[in-house]
This record gives sequence, structure tokens and C-alpha cells, in this order.
Amino acid sequence: MTGVEATGGGQSNEGVGIIMLDNSLTRPVGDIGNRDSYHYPVALAVTSGARNSQVVEFGAAGLCDHFVDTARQLEQSGVSAVASSCGFLSIYQHPLAAAVSIPVATSSLLQIPLILSLLRPDERLCVLTANATTLSIAHLDAVGVSESHRQRLLLVGFQDTQHLYPALVDEKFALDPTVAEHEIVALAEQAVERFPNIGAFLLECTNLPPYADAIGVATEKPVWDALTLIDWLHAGSRRAHLPRSSIC
Repeated sequence: MTGVEATGGGQSNEGVGIIMLDNSLTRPVGDIGNRDSYHYPVALAVTSGARNSQVVEFGAAGLCDHFVDTARQLEQSGVSAVASSCGFLSIYQHPLAAAVSIPVATSSLLQIPLILSLLRPDERLCVLTANATTLSIAHLDAVGVSESHRQRLLLVGFQDTQHLYPALVDEKFALDPTVAEHEIVALAEQAVERFPNIGAFLLECTNLPPYADAIGVATEKPVWDALTLIDWLHAGSRRAHLPRSSIC
């Protein structure tokens, strides 16, 4: 594992630590690994050997202890909370939260129960995910998504795309954000056409937030993602570390 790399004025106990996978992806603004995606300090820590395909296609098997070590290093750096750079790490929500003394949000999937409560009972939540065939009930159970929640979910994966999946998960070539946006927007539009009762979208993949606005414009539906979760995480967790003089 590499050391913690801080940004936004250096290490800060008002910042968020991000557990990064071991890759060299192209990261446009909005991507979880782009420092310009945040308006507050973040610290990035790579978990050596945690390849994208191992996490997405094989349940991150054998990597839990490595992610725990990364979370602990981030905590020691002084951040106020920890998030992760892959929604499939929901599978380790409980062991990671138990390993540190600060809040941990492994996956945008944590937002599912809340978003469903915002929608009409007859509306569904479409989850745009890297791979709908490997996002399992175990991934959902680990972040509080019950059977009744699952009945209102529509999982749409981009595992069959010609550019996005090979670039992000298989790392066969560099990501072209223009092509990526076209592919993911097309999947969202097709989903709404097939299922008119979709009330909102949730982006599981942490590389999809750069295209969230385009998805919202194309479908006229609300869109939540990893950054909406981390913004919320930061807003609450930083208050535990404010100096007493700031409230006197």
C-alpha cells in the first residue's frame, strides 16, 4: 500500500479519506480519484494489489484485511471519515466500519433505502453499475438493502459496453470520457424507455459521476452517486472535529 496523499491544504481532520483501488485510470473531474471533484480536503490511499477486476468480478475475495489496513492508515492521517473508490466494496462495509473509530461509507449503494423513501411507492430506482451480473444480494445486504427494497430496484450494468467496461474494469486502454458518456447515457435512456416507472438513478460505479449531469438531462430524473454520498459524509463528520472556539 502506498502512503496517504493529502490535498486541499494538506492533511486535515475535517477531510475525507478515500480507499483507492490499485489502478492508473483516467480520472476526469467528477471521478472519485480526481482532487478537483471536492471542495474540501481529501486524502487518497491506494491498496496495493486490489485490482479492479478482482473487486468487481470476484467479490474482492481475499482483500478485506488489505482494505482494513488502508482504512486504519487513513484514520491515522487525521481524516474525519473514510470512503472507498468502488461501490462493490459494500461487501466489506461491516468489517471496515468496525476497524476504525470514524464513520465509513464504502459504497454509494448505502443511499438506496433513503432514495427509495423519497420516491412514490410505485416508482423504481435504477442502479447503474459496472456489472449487474456480479453485483450480488450479499453486496446489497451488507449496506442495509432489504428484500422489499430490492423489489423496487432495477440493476443496469455496463458490462457489455465496448468502451466503458474494458477501459475501467479490464484496463485494456485509456478511458475516453466522451465515448464513456455516450455509452452510459444510452443505457440510462434505454432503461427509462423500457421501465417508465423509474423515478431516479443511483450510480454504483465511482467513475460515473462525471456523467451524472448528462444522465439527468437525458432522462429528466434525479441522479445520486458516490460524490453525493461523500459530500453528505463530510458535512456531518467534520463537525466532530471543529475547534471549540468556532462555536463559542
